[in-house]
Amino acid sequence: MKTKNKALKITGIVLLAVLVLFSVVSLIVVQILFDETFSRTAPREQGLTAYLRYWDVEDQYDREAVSFLSGKNRLYGHLYGAGNAGGLVVISHGMGGGEESYLAEALYFVDHGYQVLCYSNTGCWESEGKTCIGLNQSVLDLDAALTWVEGESRFDGVPVYLYGHSWGGYAVAAIFHFDHEITASASVAGFNEAMPMIMEWGADMLGPLIYAEYPFIWLNQKLTFGKTFGLTAVDALNSTDTPVLILHGNEDETVGYNTVSIISQKDCITNPNVAYFVCDKPPQNDHNRLFQSLESIAYHDELNELYDEIYSQYDGEIPEDVDREFYAKVDKHLASEMDEAFMENVLMFYQEAGR
Repeated sequence: MKTKNKALKITGIVLLAVLVLFSVVSLIVVQILFDETFSRTAPREQGLTAYLRYWDVEDQYDREAVSFLSGKNRLYGHLYGAGNAGGLVVISHGMGGGEESYLAEALYFVDHGYQVLCYSNTGCWESEGKTCIGLNQSVLDLDAALTWVEGESRFDGVPVYLYGHSWGGYAVAAIFHFDHEITASASVAGFNEAMPMIMEWGADMLGPLIYAEYPFIWLNQKLTFGKTFGLTAVDALNSTDTPVLILHGNEDETVGYNTVSIISQKDCITNPNVAYFVCDKPPQNDHNRLFQSLESIAYHDELNELYDEIYSQYDGEIPEDVDREFYAKVDKHLASEMDEAFMENVLMFYQEAGR
């Protein structure tokens, strides 16, 4: 009996040691994965991008540099169309991007009489921050941007509109947990809550193993964001009667249309002023193409084919001069061309809300 008890005790100690070791390793691995997943982003240098950047239009549009604090980090951005009478549109960008990632949308709003504030989130482009931190950071940075707006007397009485895609799509919906005066918001391909989004992405990377890491992921993000971590877009939308337009592609695999998206929770949304736009026509019905014109999409497909040929020709080691020559021939206005019907839908929603 004593031998059996001793064996059980040893087994228990070994299992406990294994559990402790697994927990410690998991906490370390989770932090490393978050640091890598949300590592700093930087814009491609001039001459090495197919998308419209400010240097392509600086002779046509003026802008004003702005900055403000989000927590301990200073965020940088620009105000376009200063003084336009239509109102102020604040744009919250998606993961991997920065303040000029949605320049085509920004200029569209400027051309239609709006002022536009674009800024880079924490850890993105010129803004401070060692990393982008996590999915909840976008709403904290938007809160900081709106706090800056409210501190500027020139915006007194100016209606404020929001536009956000993906990471930003979550932000412009979840922002209603905070106290800001917002006239209307347009959330494009936004997710409802951080943890399910993390788990869906994690399952794609790690498979079933991600579920063993669930408590360590939750603890990591809870310690990072505190009460902000549990904020959902749906709860925020239900806390206000502000008009909000939810737009999503029905073949979106990045923010799953039927799984983690805001629109998947449509039946739980009680705000009577929330409207929905589902893009169900290929090829515009995925995550990044629902706001692109059909001509722009076809052009990108053509560019990708050409670039793949160059990539193969140089075995993936494309000389810089060849790279620059390729991009110098790109029609960036066509590559960044917006879908007119999509943008008109957003614009009309703003105009109706502002009446």
